[in-house]
Amino acid sequence: MVMSALVRVGECNGCLGAASCCKFVLLAVHHAYLEPDKRHWLEIHGVRLHESGGLVWARIDATCMHLTDGGKCGVFGTAERPQTCADFPFVQSDINLVDEWAGEKVCSYSFQEGI
Repeated sequence: MVMSALVRVGECNGCLGAASCCKFVLLAVHHAYLEPDKRHWLEIHGVRLHESGGLVWARIDATCMHLTDGGKCGVFGTAERPQTCADFPFVQSDINLVDEWAGEKVCSYSFQEGI
């Protein structure tokens, strides 16, 4: 059986002006941080943990230094903009985190099976 990969579809709508994906970073952390005291320590520092795909992710609120007051990318179209910005979201759980951060469905991307 051949497994088809999921591919991202859609166009960025700027999270309906919220630029939500430009306001946090995700870092993989060790499962030990799920222990109640360690998790509490992270939470009182503003870090939220999420489990996805067998990994533990720390979501850290951190607005991109290039995000303008109008919610636009100040380095869009330049060599300074990381390719990661263009490639994000990488998986469905990224979309879920963006929408959760925004408090509503804002990300216009989705994933579907490719050929």
